[in-house]
Amino acid sequence: MSATTDVTAPVRGASVGALSALVTAAAHTFGGGMFPSEAAMVLLCVVCAGIGCAASVLPVFALARIQLMLTLAVAQFAGHVVLTVVDGHHHGPVLSNQMLVAHAAAVVAGAVAIYGAERGIRRAVSSVRRILPMLASLVVHEWRIAPPLPVYRVPGPSRILDLSGAGNRGPPAILA
Repeated sequence: MSATTDVTAPVRGASVGALSALVTAAAHTFGGGMFPSEAAMVLLCVVCAGIGCAASVLPVFALARIQLMLTLAVAQFAGHVVLTVVDGHHHGPVLSNQMLVAHAAAVVAGAVAIYGAERGIRRAVSSVRRILPMLASLVVHEWRIAPPLPVYRVPGPSRILDLSGAGNRGPPAILA
């Protein structure tokens, strides 16, 4: 599927960028590193946004989940390198086991979540495309409305006048 016909490409790109920035900062902090400084966070967001844009324009291959996992792994690796260079880890450029597990779990969970969201969006769009023509056929146009029926008047008094009180109706007469 090419990027021009993929309706989920913007969602994929935004999800990859946002998830990568968030998880990289969280895994960095969880894995023993300090919370990133403001300069590191800005640079991390720029790098992850660039990778998210690349993920939205790249064509999706047959193995979309694996491609998504690789994209997330590259984004988190690039984010880790940014945080290492800008802030300087106390553990050096080598990942700790705890941080490596956090990154790996985030890659798998993020890929499953993004892939599921893409499938859900595709199903919703196909359902809407199937339903819209049926709804459009129910729309009533002015030229499809039948002309008003002619009004026929029956000669003679109307029923309202018949029930207006003239006649035998009323309380019984007092016989004295």
